[in-house]
Amino acid sequence: MTRSALLLLGFLLGTPAALQAQLVHQGPWSGNIGPNSAIVHLTLNEARMTSLEVSEHKDFRRPISLAQRARLPTDPVTLARYLLRNLKPDTTYYVRPTAGRVRELLSVGTIKTFPRPGSYASFRVGFASGAMTGSEAGAFSEIRYQKPLIFLHLGNGHNETEVPDELPAWFALYDQALDSFTQAELYRDVPMVYTWNTKDAGGAAAHAAYRAYIPHYPLPADNPDEVGLSLRPISQAFSIGRARFIVLDTETHRTPPESESPTILGDWQWAWLQAELRTAAPSHPLIFLVSAVAWHGREAVSGPDNHWGYYAAERTKIETWLREEGISNVCVLSGNGGILAARIGSGRPGVLHEFQAGVLDQGRDPVIGQWTEGPLQPGPTEEFFGILEVTDNRSRLDVTFRGMNQHGHDRFKSSFTVDLAEQ
Repeated sequence: MTRSALLLLGFLLGTPAALQAQLVHQGPWSGNIGPNSAIVHLTLNEARMTSLEVSEHKDFRRPISLAQRARLPTDPVTLARYLLRNLKPDTTYYVRPTAGRVRELLSVGTIKTFPRPGSYASFRVGFASGAMTGSEAGAFSEIRYQKPLIFLHLGNGHNETEVPDELPAWFALYDQALDSFTQAELYRDVPMVYTWNTKDAGGAAAHAAYRAYIPHYPLPADNPDEVGLSLRPISQAFSIGRARFIVLDTETHRTPPESESPTILGDWQWAWLQAELRTAAPSHPLIFLVSAVAWHGREAVSGPDNHWGYYAAERTKIETWLREEGISNVCVLSGNGGILAARIGSGRPGVLHEFQAGVLDQGRDPVIGQWTEGPLQPGPTEEFFGILEVTDNRSRLDVTFRGMNQHGHDRFKSSFTVDLAEQ
């Protein structure tokens, strides 16, 4: 913003122009949301230490002030992080940075905390996948308009032809995404949960950039007791009400489909998934597996092999284990299939539901799948995303998937019910 514009803004608001100055270059964006906590990231116009004001009021009455967290040695010097604690459940907060007497007024973030764990909570989640680098897809704005509690980004967010090897190049890709008006608008108002796919994952530099820029849930693979991992998966999990979300990393330890023992998860993540499911099942009547790739994809002679159909033995192993453990009502949320589609199963142990929402504006051949509903391919200029709605009626959970386009039109709908009275 020019100095004359700042002076005009200061005059209109009745506040000295110096106090209106912009601190924020990109953001804020948030993640790791819980009932009482959150993480906020942003980039500043210049390297400086700041605080974050947090308030339940848009005018920032009675704010609390939080110190900026220490930067890591590999961080960009303008990246700022903040940890929010002691928040109220199911409450909307507004956040903005401050530096001395200067307060950010133009780039204000919004966070809504989760309901109390185990409560009878109804909620809405957005999910999508497959965007070009720096995408200005209108679907991002429409997702924001739908007011989901969180946005699940299922990967391929930087569709470059070459995956970079150097950390600065990865930072530049994240900067391009955050410079997008539609993406920045979404991330300021809707916390993100992000996992990756083939075009936004890679080696050590990709892992370092993710951990720097993305406000994620705790990564169990980063536990110091976990040894023998050259690259540590970004698998993570969280709960909303009585639903558990288990976010898979389908890239870090994936081996080629033609290898001797092909795997998407790898040994460490498979052991972690078993432990997570065993812990979640007794207290969560509904479990979502968040996968960047389609679960019910079917191996084909030609076409994309970026789905579980090319790892049928591992998929069968997981389904068999779920059946043996008696874990039911598991639903996969997947992306990068080029379609809107669903498979509604029985909900019995080992028989999974799936909702597929892909892609935004990447463009790709559709995944051939074992679908009970769909698939629906996008029109030439159409962008797809999914809205997941969970309605908790105490004795049952109603789960609805709405496949939508960037114009807010419902293009696909599917649903199932978890009847708790019968269990």
